[in-house]
This record gives sequence, structure tokens and C-alpha cells, in this order.
Amino acid sequence: MLKISLSRCAIPDFCALTKELGRALIGEECGDMPCRARQNQSGSEIVKWISPTRFVVFEDQQWKVKTRDPVATLGNYARVEKEESGTDDEPDLYYVWFKAEGECELLPGDKMRVVSTRPVKDQKTSE
Repeated sequence: MLKISLSRCAIPDFCALTKELGRALIGEECGDMPCRARQNQSGSEIVKWISPTRFVVFEDQQWKVKTRDPVATLGNYARVEKEESGTDDEPDLYYVWFKAEGECELLPGDKMRVVSTRPVKDQKTSE
């Protein structure tokens, strides 16, 4: 089974941010290390085959980040909402919705590489 994660392999600023903050994935606890980011949701799927070895994948993730505003790092790849803590003792929380599409290429040895990425904007629905 081919497992793909654009955010971890193709968008270096996102990788650096999650490494710097220390992170817990869905269902994990941080243990002894400081945990300032938690991944609440993650999903990716191949949405289009371009050729037998190239395809487009869509990735959607949701994070909760403490203490640091991730807007500058994530740019157009994410929407961020801030929740004020209300006290000086508690850190502010940032809710992050990360969405991206990437063109990927299959390589020998069950490997792949990301050729390009682009942010995906939320679709607005009209009523």
C-alpha cells in the first residue's frame, strides 16, 4: 500500500514547524517531551492518475498548535484561527486546517517523489 503525506515530504516549512513544536499524532500522547502541537485529523487520497507513474494526491489535515502562531510558516497552505486563552498562564491555541495537492511520481523500490505542490482553498458554498 502506497502511503503518501505531502506535508511531511514536500513542504519543508511545515516539516520544520511540526518538528520544532514537538507533535502528537492522532491518538498519541506526548509523554515526557513538550507537546505544543497535536494532529487531530489527517487524510490523503489519490484524486487523479496522469500517467502510469504520475498522479495527483490531495491531503487534508487538522492541527491544534499551542504558543506559536503558525501563519507565517504555513502561508497559503493552511487556514489558521486563534483562540485566546484569556489568562497569562495558559498559552493561546491556534487551530490549523492544512490542505494541499501534489503531483507525485512513482520510483523504483516502492518509493515516490513529490514533483510539485499547491495549496487548496476551501470551497465556499452558496445558499
